[in-house]
Amino acid sequence: MNPEVLEKVLSCHKLPSLPAVAMRVVELTQDQKVSMRALAETIQNDQALTAKILKTVNSSLFGLRQKCSSINQAIIMLGMSAVKTLALGFSLVTAIKDSTQEFDLRDHWRRSLFTAVAAKAIAARAGIANPEEAFLGGLLQDLGVVALQQTLGAEYVAAVAPAGDNHRLVAKFELETFQLQHPDLGAMLAKRWRLPDSLVMPIKYHERPTAAPAEFAGICRAVGLGNIAADVLSSDEPGPLLRKFYERARQWFGLDATQADEVLTGITAATREVAPLLSVPTGRMPDADEVLARAREQLAKIQVPSNDDAEGLGPIYSIGGKSSSIDELTGLATRERFEQSMIAAFEQARAGVAPVSVVLVDIDHAPEIVNRSGADALDNAIIYVGRRLTKVFAASNALIARFNESRFGVLVSRQDRAAVSRSAEIVRAAVASEPVKLITAKSGSPSCINLTVSVGVVTVDNAATASIGDIGALMKISEAALSAAHKSGNNSVRVYQPAAA
Repeated sequence: MNPEVLEKVLSCHKLPSLPAVAMRVVELTQDQKVSMRALAETIQNDQALTAKILKTVNSSLFGLRQKCSSINQAIIMLGMSAVKTLALGFSLVTAIKDSTQEFDLRDHWRRSLFTAVAAKAIAARAGIANPEEAFLGGLLQDLGVVALQQTLGAEYVAAVAPAGDNHRLVAKFELETFQLQHPDLGAMLAKRWRLPDSLVMPIKYHERPTAAPAEFAGICRAVGLGNIAADVLSSDEPGPLLRKFYERARQWFGLDATQADEVLTGITAATREVAPLLSVPTGRMPDADEVLARAREQLAKIQVPSNDDAEGLGPIYSIGGKSSSIDELTGLATRERFEQSMIAAFEQARAGVAPVSVVLVDIDHAPEIVNRSGADALDNAIIYVGRRLTKVFAASNALIARFNESRFGVLVSRQDRAAVSRSAEIVRAAVASEPVKLITAKSGSPSCINLTVSVGVVTVDNAATASIGDIGALMKISEAALSAAHKSGNNSVRVYQPAAA
């Protein structure tokens, strides 16, 4: 980190300072015994701040059934932490806005609000305590950018200009030119203001949330995912970003595509409502439904990779420097790769390009195999079933993945329901007919085990598109087909048949 640049920024008299009311709120909330009355009286000393908080609390961002008419009532309904966070957020936004009037920050505020609204929605869905902190973390994430722009002016603007509209490259050019990055600088400023770590950490780690300390992993990932949501809504090429958003939403919070879409489609409406309360410019708002439609069109044009096609996956499939596209035990694709490929294939099927089938295969009684013959025996079984699937589905150029301990997924494109169902039955019968030889077995246990598998098959074709509207529905129906196979006594194949039109 360049100490000269850092000192120049931190000593700049143009930087916003924490307003008096915000400073008092910080002081009060550091006392765990602070009363609701004391906090309410402090906030109510600033009538404009009080009005903004109440309007926000009564907006669709919170969705309260009962209207809130006072700060006291807001504290009772939302909790002290939520109201404190809103007071800090609005005070800081006002300070930043007043100190940067010579700059056009429409893109900054639009991106910050998109991230903030998305982060709050994600945090609420994920059950993270005080989603308002995620909102404020998103709102203040680029505090360091404002500070650098305010301090270095044209020099900073020129340094990051090559990043263009790609905000992800800004930190790269900052580091190359100034040997510092805005997330670290923003966190330093937040520390100077004595903001709590729950707000400092999202500012520091919004670009790389997986590096955040475990205690703050949830809120940092909510803001990080909100960042990706903002990218989706702001990009001319939203397809790859939507794919990334789906992947991270599932990995970090277990959200399926339907839930992820609900977050995205709610962002612009909430931002339109909140932006006037903060009196910040955001410029023209994109239509979220149009952006999603364009993103899906782009995904539909992406070729669905097979097991032999590991190219084109890009760095999104590499986490922590290690490839996450291949399962180490079987050599098959991972679930992450399968689900990303499924998105493209599903859009192709909905567009009428080619049908796509999802085949879920589960090894029956897997826990009993481990209890009876050991974990190595189950590994032998997993490898065997993987090879059977590869042998049967190789001719169809399918993508075969290991989902979890005992489950596989097969993605088959350009084959009809009957052909895929026949292949699934061939796999089931082959597994049931041949005992699996154990390479290593517990002392005194058999050298072979008998296996069976249960299989669920769902095909998205012209007949099924009406009943399978999105990726989330496709996965739910696939799980239901597999569950039906288990409920029938295992060792069976169940095929989803769409209702006749």
